[in-house]
Amino acid sequence: MAEKTGEAVGLGRLTGRLAVVTGGSGGLGGAVCQLFAREGASVVAVDINEDKGQEIVAALPNMGSQQHRFYRTDVSSSTSVNQMVASLRADYQSAPSVVVTCAGVAIPSYFLDMDEATYDKVTNINQKGTFLVVQAMTRLMVEDKVKNGSIVTMGSICGRVGQHEFTHYSGTKGAVVSMTKGIAKELAQYGIRCNVVVPTIIDTNIVDKSYDQERLEYVQEKTFLKRAGKPSEVANLCLFLATEESSYMTGQVVEITGGQ
Repeated sequence: MAEKTGEAVGLGRLTGRLAVVTGGSGGLGGAVCQLFAREGASVVAVDINEDKGQEIVAALPNMGSQQHRFYRTDVSSSTSVNQMVASLRADYQSAPSVVVTCAGVAIPSYFLDMDEATYDKVTNINQKGTFLVVQAMTRLMVEDKVKNGSIVTMGSICGRVGQHEFTHYSGTKGAVVSMTKGIAKELAQYGIRCNVVVPTIIDTNIVDKSYDQERLEYVQEKTFLKRAGKPSEVANLCLFLATEESSYMTGQVVEITGGQ
């Protein structure tokens, strides 16, 4: 159910900026990469899936001065994240001014049946991975005195309302929301904004793997618009939060749920 994205060039709202997108090989991260590139950014796609990530980067539009790259990275590993930072420092003259953390995993499991390994995997990627990447990228921003820095983390409506069979996932997304608000307070002194996007069910591969048809229809029926969201719709919101159009927004929890 992955969405196809167009090739049209945008308005250049991110021209001259370097954007790092984790989960860049996924449906949501890929849509963010595509839109940011169309808006003029040099895009660094970060993901564990190298083949798909390289494919995503190869398809990004390039107006001549942009430098798009893919870095294979396990966001749950500080060693891997530090290697990504070293590569970024070697390949680019300055730190990123935009970071979007789309990397995430959802593994359905009933609470009473859940094993520790499943809990750890979901927590390490969704929660710890967000922490490691945001910390590493903002350290670079502060070091380089980046202007108009913007961090966009990815929460979930599950983090607010909970979800059966996804208690571990819900917990990580609730943590991302709280963590983002705390980070925003600390980074404001450096002119770095930090906001969290909270989607409902989005038409991506992770949904295909985690939801059967009955549950998918149930969740869609609960929304006012009676459908799943599109990756491009979430990407548009990330773009707004990445630009100066949202210059007076930080520490905000922005829901995109089709009415829920």
